[in-house]
Amino acid sequence: MKKGNQLSRKILGRLFRAISVAFWVMVLSFTLIRIAPGDPASAKLGAGAEPEAIEALRKQLHLGGNPVSQFYSYLNELLHGNLGDSLQTGVKVIDIINRTLPLTIYLIMLSTFCALLFSIPIGTFIGWSGKGPVVYTFRSITAILLATPNFFIAMVGIIFFSVRHNWAPVFGYDTAFPQNLRFLWLPVAVNTLIMTSVISRVLYSSVVETKDEEFVETGIIRGVGRRRFFWFYILKPSLAPTVVLLSYMMGTMLGATVILETIFSLPGIGRELVGAVLNSDYPLVQGILLYFGVITVFLSFMGDLIAYLLDRRVKI
Repeated sequence: MKKGNQLSRKILGRLFRAISVAFWVMVLSFTLIRIAPGDPASAKLGAGAEPEAIEALRKQLHLGGNPVSQFYSYLNELLHGNLGDSLQTGVKVIDIINRTLPLTIYLIMLSTFCALLFSIPIGTFIGWSGKGPVVYTFRSITAILLATPNFFIAMVGIIFFSVRHNWAPVFGYDTAFPQNLRFLWLPVAVNTLIMTSVISRVLYSSVVETKDEEFVETGIIRGVGRRRFFWFYILKPSLAPTVVLLSYMMGTMLGATVILETIFSLPGIGRELVGAVLNSDYPLVQGILLYFGVITVFLSFMGDLIAYLLDRRVKI
C-alpha cells in the first residue's frame, strides 16, 4: 500500500512539474514573438497602409496596451481554444495545426517504430556478445552516422532512390493510406537511420553496464530460464535509460522534421512553421511553438514514467 501511495505521489509530482514547464513554454512563446523585430500588423497590411488601419489591426490582435494585459487576453483566448487567425490566409491557427500536425506525428511514430525494431536486437546482441571486432565496427559505423547531418543523408537518398532509380517521388504527398507510404518511406528511412545509430549505441552501453550488476549473477546462479533471464535481468533494466532518451529524441524530432519536410516537400507542421516565419505570420508561429513545447513536455513525462516502471531504481 505504501509503495502504491509513493508511486502515486511521484507521478503526481512529475505531472505537476510537467504542467509547470508547459505553462512557462507558453509564456516563452508569447514573449519571443513580441520581442521579435517587426510589427505583425504592418507586415500584414503592407508598407503603404494607413496608421489608423494598422492600429485597428493591432487592437484586433491584442497587441495594444502593456504586456500583462496582452498576456491576459492571450491566456483567455487560449483557454477557450482560440490561438488566433493566420495573418496570411485568415484561417484559424488551430485549424492549420490540426491539418498539418498528423503528418508530422505519423512521420515521427513510423520512424520511432522502425528505429526500435532495429536498435533493440542490434544494441542487445553487441552489448551481450562483447566481441572486440564487432564492437569496434559497430562504434565506427554509428560514429560516422552521428557525425553526418540529416539533410546530407536526405539529399543522398533523393539522388539515389528518387533521381536514379525512381523508387520514391521527389516531392508531393497523398493523404490516402497506403498510398502515402510511397511518399513517406524515404524520409522515414533517413530518420530511422539516425535514430537507430543513437538508440542502439545507448542500449549497447546500458547492456554492458547491466551485465556487471549483482542481480544478473544472482539470476545465473538461480538458473533462471533463458527467456525470463533475457527480459527481466538484461533487457528490461537496460531499456530504462533508452526510453528516456527516446522520449527526448521524439520531442526534438518535431524541430528536425522542419528540415526533412522542406527537403521532401511534405505538407507537415514543420514546413508550415518555415513558411510562417518567412511570412512573419506571428500568430501561426506562436501557435506552432506552443504545440511543440507542450508535446515535448508530455513526451518527457511519459518517458520518465515508463523508465520508472521498467526499472524502479530510476528517479522519476
